[in-house]
Amino acid sequence: MKEENKFEAIVIFPWNKNFETGIKQVDEEHKTLIKLLNKLANSLTQDETFEIEETFNELAKYADYHFKSEEAVWEKHLKDNVLINFHKKSHNSFLPKVLEIREKNKDKTLHETIEEILMFLIRWLAFHIIDEDKRLAYIIHSIKDGKQIDEAQLISDNQMGGSMRVLIDAILSMYDNISSKAIKLIRERKARIEAQRELQKINKELERLSITDQLTNLYNRRFFEELFQRELQKSKRNKNIFSVILFDIDYFKKLNDTYGHGKGDEALIKVAQCLKKVCKRPNDFVFRIGGEEFTIIITNEDAHTATNLAQLISKEIKALKIDNINSEVSAYLTISAGVISIKPTQYDTIESIMQQADKKLYQAKSLGRNIIID
Repeated sequence: MKEENKFEAIVIFPWNKNFETGIKQVDEEHKTLIKLLNKLANSLTQDETFEIEETFNELAKYADYHFKSEEAVWEKHLKDNVLINFHKKSHNSFLPKVLEIREKNKDKTLHETIEEILMFLIRWLAFHIIDEDKRLAYIIHSIKDGKQIDEAQLISDNQMGGSMRVLIDAILSMYDNISSKAIKLIRERKARIEAQRELQKINKELERLSITDQLTNLYNRRFFEELFQRELQKSKRNKNIFSVILFDIDYFKKLNDTYGHGKGDEALIKVAQCLKKVCKRPNDFVFRIGGEEFTIIITNEDAHTATNLAQLISKEIKALKIDNINSEVSAYLTISAGVISIKPTQYDTIESIMQQADKKLYQAKSLGRNIIID
């Protein structure tokens, strides 16, 4: 779940009973417009600009539909009345004004531009509904009550004057205040979401570092024991083959003594890179568990896979031709490995399996090194 979805939606433009015109179609479309406007405001908490643009375009498209739909309602009752033409001009001024704001803010971020557009939309829409739309709605209601258009217009003027004028000014002022506070809240929420994302990145990196050998970037000894237990239990449940390759670099101390510890570290890094290149399956887990000691856990494969992989690793490491002139088996770096592949039972543990692998590694060393024993 995205972080922003954990927050309650911010209502930048709350619906108010005073916005009701008494014409169901118009009121429902106004509610949809306001819903889309609030959706646009909440999209500002996200980094993905395409989502903001998509919501903005959805609002603009629906506004265009609503204007045409609403004009059809007015024209049905008022024909070519001068108020209709005035109302159309108001609708026609909407999109150019929004485009003007976008052009004026082309050097600003999309978030900043949409914030200014929102402030304009809230005041424009609030005034348009509560003043212009309600004025026409009053006329239509009077006509439906049997009044002539001139009398209906006079009634509308009276209803929109006096205390209604004061109410309109009060509502517009209130919505200016609400929108300003809501924009501030959106900025704070976005900052909080960004901080949470950054914290998650840091925590993820800390977690990665805690299970990673810092020199080779392979998994470390700590994670080896944790993952070993997990994968062993899984293999027991599924009755799968569980394999371990345990290997040492032959005569690594002589390499360090001959070329220095810097060259020794370089050799370890190259071996690790080779292991990453060779061990690519999802069920291959590679660890550096000691100075020159490495382990590979393989699950859900057949009994021959681990031996074949160990032989391939030995071949690829030899191909690196890392100098080790004082090695007693080769002028280049080599490895000795012990391989164990079993279908584990309830009695098998990390200790018992590693003891078997270690015995095979010891046997490889006893036979002269640069050998794989399975």
